[in-house]
Parts: sequence; structure tokens; C-alpha cells
Amino acid sequence: MQKLLFFDYRGLDVVRNFQRQLQHPVKSRHSPLFVADQPWENGNMQLYGSVVKPPDGPFQLWYSTIQKPWWIRLAYAESDDGITWHRPCFDIYKFRGRKTNVVLTDDVHGPAVIRDPADPDPTRRYKLVTGMSPSNCIKLFFSPDGIRWRPLAREPQIPSEPDSPMAFLRTADGRYAVHHRARSWARRICRSDSFDLKTWSEPRMVLEPGPADPAQLQFYGMGAATYGPYEIGTLWPFHTDEDELGRGHMNGYQETELTYSRSGYAWHRIDPGNPFIPHGRADAWDGGNLQCASQPVFLKNEIRYYYMGTDMRHKRHWELDPQTAGLGFARLKPDRFLALKSGKTIGELLSVAFVPEGGRMFINASTGKNGWIKASLLDDSGKPLPGFRETACHPISGNSTALRVCWRKNEEVPTDRPLRFCLRTKEAKVFSIYFVGPNEKPVYYQFKGIG
Repeated sequence: MQKLLFFDYRGLDVVRNFQRQLQHPVKSRHSPLFVADQPWENGNMQLYGSVVKPPDGPFQLWYSTIQKPWWIRLAYAESDDGITWHRPCFDIYKFRGRKTNVVLTDDVHGPAVIRDPADPDPTRRYKLVTGMSPSNCIKLFFSPDGIRWRPLAREPQIPSEPDSPMAFLRTADGRYAVHHRARSWARRICRSDSFDLKTWSEPRMVLEPGPADPAQLQFYGMGAATYGPYEIGTLWPFHTDEDELGRGHMNGYQETELTYSRSGYAWHRIDPGNPFIPHGRADAWDGGNLQCASQPVFLKNEIRYYYMGTDMRHKRHWELDPQTAGLGFARLKPDRFLALKSGKTIGELLSVAFVPEGGRMFINASTGKNGWIKASLLDDSGKPLPGFRETACHPISGNSTALRVCWRKNEEVPTDRPLRFCLRTKEAKVFSIYFVGPNEKPVYYQFKGIG
């Protein structure tokens, strides 16, 4: 499958009469799914952590709890449907003689978990990176089930103290990547890579606030996942209070912005200053901080973003005060991160020239009551292809992630030559355009780019 998304205009030569519009995942009406109400959680849970959905098992959640006056443990929960959660109890850590759902105890900082089916060793199926006492630098752990963990080595693998939520992912070329914070660069996003999990590249800064951002903005951390040729991220902007002049700038609030990268090193904010998942009301359980997990969960027809919300803002030793903290999620349809929206004035897109690898053309879009989309094909020079003019295209309308494009005498696009497509739309939102082979069973998050 080849696909064009609109994070930027690399695959397009012409864009007329469209408005770029960030799409917001819809919060579940079931949220909060559960709250920190166990005595060993201290009324506090943070999504310095991850959610994973194996193909043949329950949803799995790893989250951080903070014990006074500041000691972080990693806790675990499960769910069959991702909505109703329970805490399995183990003998790894006992609280006043009672078993708990804590699976790591050594002051874990910024933990992130991946399930790695490409690893042939089943005892290494789950991998965890976390800062850990006594050095607080980043260590790697393995587990067959995500519960019983063993370290790769006694020494840390990345000599940085993250003190922040981390991202952990495996890229298409087999590398492992960790996004973390290097203390010397304060609250900015850095990255380290490794092919063998033992030798890691020096941290390189990949994202920091720009000259148009307010002085009080910092980047607390960022989750990330592969999505076709992209990496998509959930950035944690940290808005600090203007009247706090302390060195640490501890007072403020965290939210979530959407980011993307093609290389893993050049990152971009899609709509700076516009939260991807907005806070709740000031008096809501998620009205203080909102923290996304290290990766979204890609389900069959839905992208699910799990997050922790609190009714308390970030401050120094906020773990000492009573608060409400809970787990929520927000859902998004495949590819619907950003829309190109046209109104009553007809919008027009013209792609760069490319050779389609599949003959079936689809559009992920929604149209208004009087809206429509029409497509035409052109050769490399921009000359219309006979049989594929706009006048022969069946008008497209509706709301679907797979609106088929057909012409009166042609249902398949040529795949033996470079061509361009032109899209003209009225009162419509277009999210992606993609091409699929006749025997292909496409997976929406596995694709090649166009242009």
C-alpha cells in the first residue's frame, strides 16, 4: 500500500483553497477507567509508562506510582476490552504484608515498554527502558510476559538520567530507538539508537521550543511509534508559570501535541500550541495534567491513545498533596490526524509524479450534505490520461476511511508508468489518499509513502 498523508506537502505540487485542520481524538465516555485508589499508589498514578495490546492476549498497562517523599515504582494492570481494568497482584512487592500489582521497585524513572515479536527469544519478548536507582541512568530489561523482569546488565546502557517519560520503539530497519531527556539540555527531546541494545549512539537533540514559542514553554517528554514511513509522536509541552523564577521551573501544567518525523531525528509539531487531546474542565479529573502513554495502540479500525489525567497541576513535591489521578483514552479513526478541509470554494490538490504500486485508489474522507470529491489522473507532464478525466469520475461522497475512486470505464489506475492524481473537492475533509494492490490485505499503519 502506498499512501499520502498531509503532515506536510512533500507529495504534492499544488494545494489550493484548503484549510489545514488538526483532528482531535474523541475521549471515551467511560473515562476515567480507573483511579489511583489502592493504598500503595498514594493517590497518584502517572503515565510514565505504556499500553500494549498483543494479538492473542489482553491489553497491558504499565504505569508509575510515587511514594512519599519521592520513590517511583512500576505497576501493572490488564483489561480484556481496554475499558474495564483490573490489577493482578504478585509477590514482587508487598505493602504491609499484602501482595500488589507493582512489578519493579527501584525508583524507576520514565519507563517505556514494547512488545517485540521480531525477537526469536521468547524470554525477551517484552523490553523495558527506564532510569533506575542508584545511578538513575537508563537501563534495559527483558521479560517473557511483561511482569517478571531481568536486566540486560548490571550497568546502565545509556548514561543519561531521563527524569522524564520516554519513548521506546523499533524501526523498520531493525534499530531500537529511545527518546529521552539529557539533563545538560534541560527539558528538550533527545534520541539514542542501537542495533544490539548494548551499544547506543550519543544522545542527539531532536526537538526543542522555537523562536515563536513563549519563554515559559518546555518539552517535558515525547512518546513515539512507527506509522508507515513516519514516526508519529505525542509531545508533552510543559507550560510553566510566568511568576515562578526558580531554577527548576516546577510549577505549570502538561498537555499533549501531535508531532511527526520521517528520519526520527528531524521532528515537527503539526499544529504548535493546539493540544491534540485537550484537557478536561478546570474541575475535571483530567483538568490539571494530561499525559499520553509512550505509544498509541493500533487496533483494527481505531487508533487508541491512553492517557493519565490528574486534577492537580505540576509542582514541586505535588505527590505530597491529595489529588485525583486516573486512566482515560481517546479514539481516532485510521489516518485522521490532520484534514485538508474545503468549503464552498472548490479545493484542488495535484500530486507529484509517482508510479502506483496498486491499481485500486481509495480516499479517507468525509463530505458535507452538499459536498463531493472528484479525481482525475494525469501523466508526468500534467496532461490528462484518456479515460481518467474528472468528467468520467463517479462523484464521491460520504464519511469513510475507504471511499473507492472509479471512472466510468476504469476501476483500476495504471501501474506501469509515472502519473499524477488531481483531486477537486467541495465541502469536504480529506485525510489520506492511498493505493492498494488487487490481492493485498492492507494494514492502515503499514505503508509506503508517496513522494
